[in-house]
Parts: sequence; structure tokens; C-alpha cells
Amino acid sequence: MKLTLESIQLTVADLSDVAARHASAQELYSPTAPKPPVAQFGWRDRWWLNHSAAQQLVINYWFFQSPDEARTAADEGRPRLSARTVPKFGGRDSVYQPPPNEEHGLGDIVWQAGANFLFVRHTVVVLVAEIGGKIPAETTRHFARKILKKIDCALA
Repeated sequence: MKLTLESIQLTVADLSDVAARHASAQELYSPTAPKPPVAQFGWRDRWWLNHSAAQQLVINYWFFQSPDEARTAADEGRPRLSARTVPKFGGRDSVYQPPPNEEHGLGDIVWQAGANFLFVRHTVVVLVAEIGGKIPAETTRHFARKILKKIDCALA
């Protein structure tokens, strides 16, 4: 199987356990835009869970030329994904930080901000995020793992 958006994108069937409705989709720029590395392709899907616009799940997919470009774009793009920051010695840093433990089971490199997960697997960067604080981290992590499994199947 080839690594394409269609091969890793979550579908209504993948989200059936949370009664998901696909609310919108749009093409995205790289998380580092306008600076390099520039994504070959970026896409955002917005879902409403449990028949409620109050429970929004947003999934961003970015494809890069190489694993190094994907890692760089994710790391350097973290500050652009949220205006929130955390204190860091000598200043502030993105709210997206390495998770406190390895239990996330996601990707090559992972950052977490509350219930939101940003991860890199091979040449793909994925952000699984909730809007509004209504979806628990276990749910977003569950769907992030489904995407990771699809990526691994496509790479096999």
C-alpha cells in the first residue's frame, strides 16, 4: 500500500464508536509556513463527535519529502499550533511538550498539549486535537493510535 492521505485518513467507520459526523475539510500549509521545510501536502478534517458541535475533533495531516523534514517541521511548527505557552528556563516554549511517559504509543516523536497529540511517523506529521475541552485525552489518543496503525500498514 502507498502512503497517501486516503490510506491514513480516518473515516466515518473509524469514528463510528463516537457517532462522528464529518463537519469540514480543507487543505493546509506546512506548520512552518512560510519557512522551510514546506509540506508536500497538508489536510485538515474536522469532526463533530456524539452528534454535538461542542465535541470537535480536528485532525491535521502533513506529508513531507523525508523523515528529517517531517521531524523538523513538527518541532519548529509547535509554536504555531497554539498561542499557549509554558515557562521554560530563559523564556517560554510551545505548550506542545514531550509527554511525561512513553505510554502514548505514538510515532517516532510525540508532543502533547492536554488532550492534543502531535506526532511524527516516517514522513508524516499528524495533529489530533480537540476544541473546547469536551473530549478527554484518552479519546484523542485512541484516534491518534488508529492513524498510526494506518500509517504503519501503508508503510509495510
